[in-house]
Amino acid sequence: MKHAINFGWQFVNDYKEEYLNKLPNSSQTIDIPHCAKEVPYNYFDERDYQIISTYEKLFDIEENIQNKIVQLVFDGFMLKARIYLNGHDLGEHISGWVQVKLDVTKHVKQKGNRLIVVLDSRENELIPPFGYAVDYLTYSGIYREVSIDVHPKTYLENIFVKSDISGHIKVEYDKVGNDEIKVIHKLLLDEKIILESEVDEFKVQNPSLWDLDNPVLYTLVTKVSSKSGEEEYQTRFGFRSAVFKPDGFYLNGKKIKLIGLNRHQCYPFIGYAAPKALQEEDAELLKYKAGVNIVRQSHYPQSDHFLNKCDEIGLLTVNEVPGWQHIGKDPEWRNNFMFYLQKMVKTQRNHPALVAHGVRIDESQDDHDLYTKANEVAHKLDSTRQTLGVRNFTNSELLEDIYAYNDFSCETLKSGLINPKKVKTLRKPYIVTEYMGHMFPIKPTSDEKQKVEVALRHAKVIDDNYKYKNVCGAIGWCAFDYHTHVDFGCGDHICPHGVFDLYRNPKPSSYIYASQLTKEPMLEVLSNMKPGDYPEARYFDIYVATNCDYFDLFKNDEFVSRFYPKDNLFKYLPHPPILVDDIVGQTFHEERFNKKSWPRIAKMFSYAATQGFNSLRLKDKLYLGIMMKKYKITYPELVDYYNTHVGSWGGIAKIYTFKGYLNGQLVVTKQVGPSKKFDLEVKTNKTVLENKDTYDATRIVIRHLDENGSLMQYSNRVIKIETEGPIRIVGDSAQALLGGQLSLFVFSKNKPGKSRIRISMDDIVKEINIEVK
Repeated sequence: MKHAINFGWQFVNDYKEEYLNKLPNSSQTIDIPHCAKEVPYNYFDERDYQIISTYEKLFDIEENIQNKIVQLVFDGFMLKARIYLNGHDLGEHISGWVQVKLDVTKHVKQKGNRLIVVLDSRENELIPPFGYAVDYLTYSGIYREVSIDVHPKTYLENIFVKSDISGHIKVEYDKVGNDEIKVIHKLLLDEKIILESEVDEFKVQNPSLWDLDNPVLYTLVTKVSSKSGEEEYQTRFGFRSAVFKPDGFYLNGKKIKLIGLNRHQCYPFIGYAAPKALQEEDAELLKYKAGVNIVRQSHYPQSDHFLNKCDEIGLLTVNEVPGWQHIGKDPEWRNNFMFYLQKMVKTQRNHPALVAHGVRIDESQDDHDLYTKANEVAHKLDSTRQTLGVRNFTNSELLEDIYAYNDFSCETLKSGLINPKKVKTLRKPYIVTEYMGHMFPIKPTSDEKQKVEVALRHAKVIDDNYKYKNVCGAIGWCAFDYHTHVDFGCGDHICPHGVFDLYRNPKPSSYIYASQLTKEPMLEVLSNMKPGDYPEARYFDIYVATNCDYFDLFKNDEFVSRFYPKDNLFKYLPHPPILVDDIVGQTFHEERFNKKSWPRIAKMFSYAATQGFNSLRLKDKLYLGIMMKKYKITYPELVDYYNTHVGSWGGIAKIYTFKGYLNGQLVVTKQVGPSKKFDLEVKTNKTVLENKDTYDATRIVIRHLDENGSLMQYSNRVIKIETEGPIRIVGDSAQALLGGQLSLFVFSKNKPGKSRIRISMDDIVKEINIEVK
C-alpha cells in the first residue's frame, strides 16, 4: 500500500553536517512538490538555484509493517541526494527526471521515523544532460511526490501489460521475494469486471480501442497471494496499435497526420515543482486549446500526472532520454545515460498515449556503440514500440526505427520544410521533431508585425507537413516559453520560442494550431487593426485564424465583404488562415463617383491600406488620376475619402466585426476597434481545491481587455494580489502584466477553509472565492 508523505517537511537552503542530528530553528515548513530556490520570471543567475539543501520529514506509518517490505519512493528530485533514515546512511542516489525507490525495511520504524535528504542540485558533468552547454534549466528541489510503499515479503514490480487490437493480453512482471505466488488478473472497463484469468496470457473478445476521439482505458487488477500476504496492483492501459511507416503514421490502422508541439515542464518561479493539477492542465491546453494530437517530452521524461492525462484525453506522446546535444565520453556519464533510458522505458511503457521511445540525445552527433546499445535495451524492455532518434543534420547514421529530424529550414513563407527526399532515411519512417523556435523568437511583448509573421511561418510548416504525404508528422518548437542558461535566449534567461508564454497564455501562433484540429468553433483576428503598429501607418496583411467555413466582415455595422479560405500560400492546410484583402468593399458608395467605379476604388483603397500607395500598380495610379480629373477631385479630397473608408493614420477609427459561419450557421463573433473602456477579465478553471496525496492548485488567468474584448497587448500595468485563507500565490504580491495578460498559480495549504483572492489594478478590483477541502 502507498502512503503519501508530502505535507509538513522542514527545509533549510544549505547543508551542514550538524543538520544530520538537528535542523536549525530557522528551518521552514514546506510541502512537496517543492522548489528549493524559486527564481524570478526573468533576469537572474542560474547559479543561484544550484545549491546543496537539506530536507527533513518526521513520519509514522499507519499500516502494520511487521514482516513487510517497506520502500521509500521519490518520484523526482533534482539532481542527486544522500539520504538518511533514522541515522542510517542509505547512500547517494541520482534522480533528475526518474523515480528513486529504496528498500528501507531494515531501518524503518512503525512510529517516530526521521528522514533526512541532503539534496545536491548543482549541475554535474558526469550526469546527462550536463557536460557542455544546455538549452534549458533544471532548477532544484524535491519537485515530485514522495511516498512510503508497504509490500508483503514477496511482491511484484515493473508490471507491463502488453496488448494489441485483437484483444490479446500478455502480462509481464518481476517477482521480488522467494515465496511461491498465485496470481489472479481481473480486467475492468468502467469499473466493471469483464474478465478474470489465473494465467498471464489471455484474450478479450471485441475490445474497445483507445484512439484520439474515444480514448478507452481498461484497468488490470492483479492480485498476488503468497504465504507472506496478499497485494493488489492496478495497471491502466488501452488496446491500440500505433505504427510509424515509411508512408505515414497509423493509429489502429488509420493513417493520421501528426501535428504537435514540444513541451518543457517548467513554470514561472517554481521551476519543475508543479503539482498534479498543473501537469494535467498542460495536457488539456495542448489538446483543447492548441488542438494538437501529439506532444514530445523534451528533453527528458515527464510527470506521470501529465502522461495519465494524455491517456485520458487522447493526446499522443513520444518521450526522450535526458540530454541536449552533448555525449559524454566518461564511462560514468554513459552508464547514467543507460540508467535514465531503462528507467524511462519501464516507467512509461503502459501508457497507451506513448507511441515511441526517444533513445538518442536531442541533436547529438552519431555514437554507434552508445546508440546501438540504447536501441537494444529499449526493444528488450518494450517490444511493442518503435524507437526514434532526434538529430539536426541529414545523412546521420540511422540505428532507430524512425528517422527524427529537427527541420529549421523555414526562413520565409515560400517553404516550411525541406523535401524529405533530401534526408537519408533508408526508407524508414520520417518525422520532424522540431521546427521554428529560435528561427523567429517571439516574446509576449513583441510587436504585432513580428507576431503575425511567426504565426504564418508556423502555418507554412504545417502546410508542408500536409503536403508531404510520407512525412508522419511535424512537432513544433515549442508549446511554452521556457527558462534557459545565460548562453541562450534573449539575455533574460527566457527562450521565447513557445506558442504560449511561460504563464501558459496564448500568442497568435497558438491560434494557427487551434484552427486545424479543435472541434469547437474558433475565430481569432491576428491583427489588432491599429495601423500605428506598422511602418507607414499601414495595416499590412490582415489574417484571420479560424475553422469556420467563411466569415462576414462588417465595418461600423455596415457589410464589407464575405471571406473564404483561398489556395494561395497554404494550399494543403485543412483550415488555412484567411487573408482579409478588402476592408472597404461594399461600404464605398460615394455618389460623386460613377457606381461602376466603386468596387475598383474600394479595392485600391484596401490595397493601399495594407501595401501602401507607392505599391499600387501603374494602371491603378493612372485610373485614380483619371477619376480625380474627371470628377475634379483634389488630392486633399482624395485623402479625405481614403480616411473616411479606411480610417488609418489621422482618420476616424473604425469598429470591425467578424462573423464566422459553419454549415450556414453563425457560430462565433469577434469585434476589433478603438479602445476607450477597459476592464480586467479574471478566470479560473476551478474554485474548489482538494488536498489529497499533496496540495492542489489552480491557474487564474488575468487579461486586460477593452470594450470589444480585445487584449491590450502592450499593457504592462501592475496587478496587486491579496489573499485570505489557506492558499498561497506563487510569486510576488505585485506582478506586472506581460503583453496584457498574466497567470497566477494558486496552491492550497494543508488545512480546509474558505479563501479569497483580491486582484486589483488602478481602480479595478476583482475577487475570486476558493474553497480548500
